[in-house]
Amino acid sequence: MKKTTIYDVAEEAGVSLATVSRVINGSNVVKPATREKVLEVIRRLDFKPNQIARGLATSKTTTIAIVFPQALFGHVKDMIGGIGDTGRTLDYNITIYTTEDIGDGDPVAAVLEKVIKSRADGVVLFNSDQIDHEIEIMKKYNLPTVVVGYKVAEDKIGSIYVDASHVSYDLAKKYLAEGKDDIVFVRPQQNLVRLDDFVDGIKKAFEDAGKSFDEDKQVINTSTHYEESYPFFIDYFKTHKHDVVLTGYDKEAVAVVNAAQDNGISIPDDMQVVGMMNTSYSIMSRPSLTTIHVPVYEMGAMAIRLMTKMLNEEEIDQKAVPVVTQMITRNTTK
Repeated sequence: MKKTTIYDVAEEAGVSLATVSRVINGSNVVKPATREKVLEVIRRLDFKPNQIARGLATSKTTTIAIVFPQALFGHVKDMIGGIGDTGRTLDYNITIYTTEDIGDGDPVAAVLEKVIKSRADGVVLFNSDQIDHEIEIMKKYNLPTVVVGYKVAEDKIGSIYVDASHVSYDLAKKYLAEGKDDIVFVRPQQNLVRLDDFVDGIKKAFEDAGKSFDEDKQVINTSTHYEESYPFFIDYFKTHKHDVVLTGYDKEAVAVVNAAQDNGISIPDDMQVVGMMNTSYSIMSRPSLTTIHVPVYEMGAMAIRLMTKMLNEEEIDQKAVPVVTQMITRNTTK
């Protein structure tokens, strides 16, 4: 007969390994109802804790898995710093998976299955075009999950996000008040910010100003790769010029600036350009790029703090936590 393990107890009780270990060790941070549920499973499965099980609550083997598309690496590298630093401070190990690890079939499901088999206590996901699918898989496994860049708050799911519609509404409203209504938005394929919400904010600003926003003409979808975006905009700006170009990522903004100037469009005199994220691209741009600063390092740190609160079953005031962004004005706007 197969020996019962702490993993079996955690799965049967629907809790994390750390929670089972805390019950075994008599920790007072576990809610009474949860404690009783775990103890009932321990008795029913006739589980005999070993030293490894007893040490899980305090050892440095507790693991949080980070999962994101490889294409997002340029966006999340600074955030991973916040995740790693905070994980070390709180004595959690961090493992990283990308959804391009496996190419055939459903790569998202395949990678998340690897995460489950690794016995990670919790998972941090990043906003992407697959995020709804990823969340549904996490619900199936009942694994504590924190999503970065997408607002969600459920039983075992929390989030750290940017209120993108509020940011874009204020930005579009500012330019509309200045009489500039020829505004377009360049939307890359991947971003930590929910860009559909960003578009919704622009639409609302136009609506409140009594104007219409034509998404087919005023939203330009791009690939997020400069080597593809720049040639596209070289052709585009031969026949187009706008009051303002808002972009979903600084790299796209630099492609816009360079292609516009190469077509004789003066930045910012003829056209103003705004980036997003406040990456190193914004400083390297000539002229330097006005951009929306998103505190990515802090978002990573906040995601781990929220996750550890969930794992420790601590009181959580807010499971969907917005972060504060800031407009950094440089030389691509007036």
